[in-house]
Amino acid sequence: MTTSATSLHAALDVDPGRLPALLKPVIEAERDRSDEIRKATPTLVEALRSAGAFRLLTPQELGGFELPLACALGIYEEFGRIDASTGLLVWNANFGLCAAYLPEAGVARIWGEDPDPVIANSGRPLPAQPVEGGFRLTGRWDLLTGVDSAEWISLIAFVQDGDQPRLTDAGVLDLRVFFLPRDQVQVLDSWHTTGVRGSGSASVVLDDVFVPDDSVLALGGRARLDGPLYRIPAASLVIPGCAAVVLGVARGAVDEVARLVGEKRGMDGNLLSAQLRVQSAIAAAEASLRAAKLLLLSAAGDLDAAAAAGSEPGLGLRGALHAAMAHAGQVSREVLVAMYELGSSTSLYTDNRLEHVFRDGMAAMQHGNVAPMHFELAGRVLLGLDPASPIV
Repeated sequence: MTTSATSLHAALDVDPGRLPALLKPVIEAERDRSDEIRKATPTLVEALRSAGAFRLLTPQELGGFELPLACALGIYEEFGRIDASTGLLVWNANFGLCAAYLPEAGVARIWGEDPDPVIANSGRPLPAQPVEGGFRLTGRWDLLTGVDSAEWISLIAFVQDGDQPRLTDAGVLDLRVFFLPRDQVQVLDSWHTTGVRGSGSASVVLDDVFVPDDSVLALGGRARLDGPLYRIPAASLVIPGCAAVVLGVARGAVDEVARLVGEKRGMDGNLLSAQLRVQSAIAAAEASLRAAKLLLLSAAGDLDAAAAAGSEPGLGLRGALHAAMAHAGQVSREVLVAMYELGSSTSLYTDNRLEHVFRDGMAAMQHGNVAPMHFELAGRVLLGLDPASPIV
């Protein structure tokens, strides 16, 4: 990194924990328009970028916050509480952590002049053909959140060995993360969905695109930088973000119902907030979400503590994080359904915020990172079995 480039990467003078509150006005002002155009508005993206919302996991030497994992998850949750699509965008665009793993030449190429490159990524693995000096990629990758706002694309692919996928010494797919400029891919207008429309999670197509070795990192490989955050495997830094976002969305549904029942009257003419069943449901939802959030942050905090002590977090801690992720998805789904029911007929109308939150939350929970399969991975670890997965 040159001195001139380093000077561009000065750390922002802001408490990152305050970012959701500071950005809440612009998020609320732009979220309906983002939903309408099926991607984040330029105004919203620029506000997030300039405030440093995409620097949470970026190395400090590049002007990033390099936050502990548990702190980042708490911030994602607060963004999700304001707006699901924004929460998903902030989580997905926090790919600056990869600068700790990529070779220096790749870091200079991506972050050399901009500490806040927007990187859209897809976790759907397709084959990568090894060639001299790098790899060639062909295929369609889906669900790249924020791709229309991105300067760089990050894709997961597995290395081909002849006609078969290459396996690592551990017997799992040799997965790599590939970085390439956005102008090397074709973006498809594929994001026509019932929920989280403002996330702009469209698809891209590549046709025999070359990616040099210095723009590729091995999933599960050791970081080039030795800070506590980067002693945690990269997959463990990325995948729990979705769980934090959906917890926030469910909390947003509770917020909306609490407001609604304080205004809406039942058949007896009394406010719904006076009904015991409503009071009980609100309290149960709040308790369930708080417990799920504490479990997720505790599991992430255990990884942070192990890394701060100088070692890579063990398989047991990483398995527990997967269980907390699946639990967060399970609880969030139950709370969203309960809040939708409490809203009664009001929940049906598209001009009501509760309808929007419910629709977004149910869509966000279709993500594989909060699926029940993570209980299976955690169970295998607890039983002393090989999780047989490169993401644990």
